[in-house]
Amino acid sequence: MDFSNLFHFDWSTVPFRMIAFVIAFSLHEWAHAFVAWRLGDNTARNEGRLTVNPIPHIDPFGLILILFGPFGWAKPVPINPLHFRGNKRLGIVYVSVAGPLVNLVLAFLFCVLYIAVNVYGWIDGFSDKWAEAVIYTLRACITINCGLFVFNLLPIPPLDGSKIFRFLAPRSWEPFFYKLEMYGPWVLLLMIFIPGLSTYILGTPLVLLLSAIQALALRTLGIG
Repeated sequence: MDFSNLFHFDWSTVPFRMIAFVIAFSLHEWAHAFVAWRLGDNTARNEGRLTVNPIPHIDPFGLILILFGPFGWAKPVPINPLHFRGNKRLGIVYVSVAGPLVNLVLAFLFCVLYIAVNVYGWIDGFSDKWAEAVIYTLRACITINCGLFVFNLLPIPPLDGSKIFRFLAPRSWEPFFYKLEMYGPWVLLLMIFIPGLSTYILGTPLVLLLSAIQALALRTLGIG
């Protein structure tokens, strides 16, 4: 797979990005809601977020961004850690990890499918147009799910990585995190829109992850 044009926008890829977005974000947000529910918090369930239906999860601005690049976001799943059983702070970590972990698993599964389709000729009987649509959709699913995994693990509020980092950091750092919550969204916007910055911060780890996923998928299929 050629990952050299991850940040290159092309109108012809919009339908395939849309399909990948719907799959990746729906399951990402469902995973947050599911783990919170399993821990005893019904907040997301009561607000209709314990579902793979994409409509309750979509944020319009995040949708626009995902169509023009490999990153975007959905509506945050509401949770109330006070309802969690056991360690409340650890429960927040479990909920936060669930979304990116699902994206990582999806990226691997789509990569296995992508390689199998190409190696075993599963779409050889398709017309050129439909075969191209399948290939582009699978590539978008791999890229966007890997992109979400990398993006969401950044330790910047309101991303999942900030909640994980907050749990691992000493309690004395709490005042720092309160301040970071105020400026986190602005930091993310600057990182996305400043030319070259997102490529430097996100592009390198994303390409490394994509290469690792590809190698694991090849080993799983016994190829190479």
